[in-house]
Amino acid sequence: MTRRLRPTSILCLLLFSLLFSACVGLETFPGKTPPTGRPAQSPADQALARADQAARSQKYAEAAGLFEAFLDAYPADPRREYALSGAARANELSERYAPAIRDYGALLNEFPKGGYAAEARARLPQLHLYSGDFQEAVNSSLDLSKGERNRTLRANLILVEAKGRYLLGENLAAAKLFLEAAGALEGAAREDAVNGLYASFSKLNQLDLNEFAKKGGSSFPGPEAVWFMAYLSHARGDQEAFLAQAQYFKTYFPDHPWGSSLDALAAGGRGVSVPGAAFDPRAKVQGPVLQPPPLAGGQGIGPLARSFTVAALLPLSGARNSAYALEILAGLRLAAQRSQNTLNVVEYDTRGVPAEAVRLTHDIAMDPNVVAIVGPLNSDESLAAAQTAHQLSMPLIAVSTRIGLPTSRPTVFRVFLTYELQAVAAARWAVNDRGHKEIGALYPDDLYGSNMLKYFESEATRLGARITARESYKSPGGDYAAAAARLAGGAGAVRNASASYQAETSFSTLYIPESPSAVSQILPFLAYNDITRMELLGTSLWASPEFVKSSGRYLAGSVIPVAFSPLSKRPEAEGFLEAYRALAGQDPSQFAVYGHDAGLALIAALSTGAEGRGALVEALKALPPVPGASGPFTFDSEGEYQVSPVLLTVDGTEFKLLKDALAY
Repeated sequence: MTRRLRPTSILCLLLFSLLFSACVGLETFPGKTPPTGRPAQSPADQALARADQAARSQKYAEAAGLFEAFLDAYPADPRREYALSGAARANELSERYAPAIRDYGALLNEFPKGGYAAEARARLPQLHLYSGDFQEAVNSSLDLSKGERNRTLRANLILVEAKGRYLLGENLAAAKLFLEAAGALEGAAREDAVNGLYASFSKLNQLDLNEFAKKGGSSFPGPEAVWFMAYLSHARGDQEAFLAQAQYFKTYFPDHPWGSSLDALAAGGRGVSVPGAAFDPRAKVQGPVLQPPPLAGGQGIGPLARSFTVAALLPLSGARNSAYALEILAGLRLAAQRSQNTLNVVEYDTRGVPAEAVRLTHDIAMDPNVVAIVGPLNSDESLAAAQTAHQLSMPLIAVSTRIGLPTSRPTVFRVFLTYELQAVAAARWAVNDRGHKEIGALYPDDLYGSNMLKYFESEATRLGARITARESYKSPGGDYAAAAARLAGGAGAVRNASASYQAETSFSTLYIPESPSAVSQILPFLAYNDITRMELLGTSLWASPEFVKSSGRYLAGSVIPVAFSPLSKRPEAEGFLEAYRALAGQDPSQFAVYGHDAGLALIAALSTGAEGRGALVEALKALPPVPGASGPFTFDSEGEYQVSPVLLTVDGTEFKLLKDALAY
């Protein structure tokens, strides 16, 4: 048996913790189950189960005492981080703010990069606010927001600082911070920030309000600042200033809904509602709390019931795909950290040889300590290993595009953004999001091109659209000029050859499942034939910075489905990105994401209490959406990966986020 151990330096680097966050309401307890994942047996298990049960029954004061008793009795237990988080939340929900502050502080002290650190950073300043220590709320918010890379968490910290300064009477500073927070938050949290801004406006002088009005102009909060200038002039009895400011407001913001209240004031009316008047900076807003995302059945990620071993079966040496294999391995190890390393990863090197993949799969299946295999990567070795795993009833999650790999192999799964998933995503965007009903297709006359078109057309047709023009060409090096001309009406069609003109065609968008090298040659021919101002639908192959730099002028507005993008705003994606950058000093490729999400799937399935390989297979197939770095994903009954890709577009020579990953 060949087992490759990575250098010690790499193993040390892999100890970087992974920060994840997801939003839950303040009105609920974190929704964690005891991280044992099965009925408690040891005294420590029983103690933690009692604490968790009290929390679930909303007996928060009792739960806090039980969590604290567990921490005192078992200070070295590997679930200490989980118990500290439980104690902190239970104390907070029972409004025992001093011990909650103590527990969150201990959580940050002992586990500064742990899975619950984001929750602690979000809650600590807010608790100082609730307890009446406004200066400490300001200080801790200011300190924790420095260097915070999670946009939502940083904005919430700024909001707490704004509230603290408002309560300390620092109204101008508070207004500026409320405005900054409002620009980065959504939903109830944004509404809270906006109300805080209005409450601050009611306490500012005319000079400060005028500065906000000038900076805002006709956009928020320019009109609102002018309204407050008028209102405050009226309140102090300066009728001349009031009338001038009210007239300015009605002239320059005639459609603003606040105009009628100024008319009422001018008529001597009383009881005009003042925006922000009911703002309470110490109110418990039902806004987001950041903490590790739930997995199967709403469970949090903690230590598993016991240690499990997973085999990473990958081409770790040899020229072909070894770099990608190492990224898969790094991603898998990052996921394993979320179980506090109760999911152990052991490496097996296939060297890219199918026969070696078969031999190693057999050896792994004979080891009762190994619950599953992640890999292989290459097409031929994946097929060989999958067939062997199927024969030996061994759970295997392949990272491969091999068509039909899991089909009729019940123990085999796949984590990869397949050709079909890409084509389906492009079709859904074109039809559902953009309303296209007539679609053109330009594709290579080979197995890849015909399969991509088949998947795309099947989904587009199902959604009510149709392919009204299709042209193929021999690949590679096909006659791109002739194919483009046929799409535009044939050789006899009149051409303007203008970048600002779009020829009339039987289609309103064009699908091109092809590599960047070929597309870069096709695009000028499309432009020559006046197919210039049309949304192009591509594949993940287009997600190449070099391609966009060289052909960006033709690609504006194109649609590119990808497995992962650093532009994603999902908390799980941001947390994974941060951890991988700390590990490798660079952005992850899709392969690191696949390794990570394969690991998360195993953790989720094992945390249900699945015992034995057969139970693990059934648990994997029954998983609800797992919040992976790629997006919320599941497996279908065949073991195929089900995920909605991130969609990118092109603006100039840069990628822009078009649509984040959603539940499939």
